[in-house]
Amino acid sequence: MTHKAKRASISIASIEIEVFQLLNEDYAMSQSQVAEAVEVHSFSISRFLKSKQAKSLLDKSFEFHTLTVEGSNKPINVISISVASAFWFTQAIKGNVKAQAISYACQIEALQRRCDTAFKAMKTEHQYEQQAITNKETWEKSREFLKDTHASFTSCCMAYNFHAGVAHDAITLAVCGKKASELRELEVISGNPSIGLNHVQDYGDLVKIAKAKLLFSKYRKGSIQERVAKVLKDIN
Repeated sequence: MTHKAKRASISIASIEIEVFQLLNEDYAMSQSQVAEAVEVHSFSISRFLKSKQAKSLLDKSFEFHTLTVEGSNKPINVISISVASAFWFTQAIKGNVKAQAISYACQIEALQRRCDTAFKAMKTEHQYEQQAITNKETWEKSREFLKDTHASFTSCCMAYNFHAGVAHDAITLAVCGKKASELRELEVISGNPSIGLNHVQDYGDLVKIAKAKLLFSKYRKGSIQERVAKVLKDIN
């Protein structure tokens, strides 16, 4: 379906994205820009829209749109903002750090705006955008920290001939009161499956586990249990 549309530009945590207003006043975004925002190829969106997961998330009335925009002869393939949000959400679950960061920033801003409205706090769009940038950057830095600590932990286990799964279980049990296998059963994804931290519900616990792994890796001697005991003493 082809539509003529109005064009504008918005900034989401320093990421510039064009938005379009359809004739029915619904909003849409460029498929390619939505993909670029989280550093994936645009075919990822096409694949997402064919998935069972997408069908459970999307409105049954969803349609693809090709826009003709004033001042441009090139048609633009777009998706609704709800589809864009669902795509970023699923990318975040898969461990895409960029998608996690942008989703996190959007969620915090939405809550912040509602709270500000409730308390009649007056803020400018610039203030909201600056806070969104800070939230996004903080999230990305924290994910890099988690990756680095898990890499150090894995290297330590190899060097001392520890079973990484056993050591990881011991740490999560000490920090969260549950083994990794028990935490997985909660079916809560909060991180990147490739760094072994994808089954922790509470973000504070996630960071605490990462710090514990880093300390665990720095000790020069001790068994798994001895190191975990020392970690708990030092981390608290």
